This record gives sequence, structure tokens and C-alpha cells, in this order.
Amino acid sequence: MTLLLLSLALAGEPPPITDRLLPYEDARVQLTVEYLQAHRTAPLSGEAERDTRMEPKVIVLHWTAGPSAASAWNTFTAPTLAGRAELLGAGALNVGAHFLVDRDGSITRLFEEDRIVRHVIGLNHLAIGVENVGGGERWPLTAAQVQANAALVRWLAGRHPITHLIGHHEYRSLEGHPYFEEKDPSYRTTKPDPGAAFMTEVRALVTDLGLQGD
Repeated sequence: MTLLLLSLALAGEPPPITDRLLPYEDARVQLTVEYLQAHRTAPLSGEAERDTRMEPKVIVLHWTAGPSAASAWNTFTAPTLAGRAELLGAGALNVGAHFLVDRDGSITRLFEEDRIVRHVIGLNHLAIGVENVGGGERWPLTAAQVQANAALVRWLAGRHPITHLIGHHEYRSLEGHPYFEEKDPSYRTTKPDPGAAFMTEVRALVTDLGLQGD
């Protein structure tokens, strides 16, 4: 980790984070409730504000598979999903993430940490999503992103009862765990992001936290 990120992390301070919150307007709230009704096994309370909040227990790292933070932000802006045929059948709620980490390691917060956002099957109701700009052979994730993710994970684990840190490609390892809730046994995807190498590097910087998931 850079000296600045390391000193902040050890002091329990947040890494530098820019807030650029996406709207969590009535349409997104309603679509989130509908998505949860269709997929969660636990019943909802009937109070939309309460039902779209969570106590985070899992952090899921992703990649955007695109070259810029701006394109990711634009993708997540609308409340309604577009152009994702493999996901549309499971609900109209758009995908998103709580944090976006650019290739230089800069971090932007897109949603409040306790808001439910669609980013990982079976775990949205208790998972914070972190998207990393880039990914794959064309835009390999960077050392700066490794450091920023580790600092962000450390800070979030100090703020919330986080027990698990996983990559998106690892989410199915939690099937059968009490955290995992999905009514439709056929609703599963196979994900490559952010990859085993990236997860190994991030985990090496937060091993003292004792997070599960690998």
C-alpha cells in the first residue's frame, strides 16, 4: 500500500473518497423492492425505506470490463436495466455498486453503504459492491487498484460487521451459507471478475482482518 493509504488504514481513517452519489429515487426504490420480493427467501417488512436498507456483512469486488469510470457511472445511473438479456428475466432493476475504483486508485462512492444495490446474485441484501475500472486482458487491473481496494476493505470492515471478502467470480461458494438467498435455482451466472490474482493481492494486504470467503 502507498504510505498515505497505509497510514490512513492503520489509523482507521477512510482512504480518500469522492462522493458522487447516484439517485436512489422512488423508481429505484420500487424496483429494488420488486427485485427483493422476487428473489429473497426472507419476507420483506412492507416498508420500502426499511426493506431497501441493509447491514453489510460481505464485500464483493468486481471489474467493469470497460476503460473509464465515466462509462461505468453512466451505466449505473438509470434505475432500470438496459441491454442485459441474461439479467432482464430476473428483474428490471439496474445493476450498480457502492464504490467505483478508477485505474489510478481513486475511489468514488456511488451509493450509501447501507443501500441495497443489485450487483451479486443471492447476496445483494447484505453485500457492498466495489467496481474496479477495467479488467481482463485488454485493461488489466492495476497495482493502484489493489492498494485502494485493500484500504477501502479495511476501512469498511471497521465501520460494519463485515465477515466475508469475495470476488464476484467466487459468489457461488456461498451457496448453502445462511447469507445466500435466491428463490430461483436457475438464476446463476458465471463471472470472471476480478480474478484470482487480484483477490490474492488484495487479501494479502488485509489478512489480519480474518475475513472469510476465499
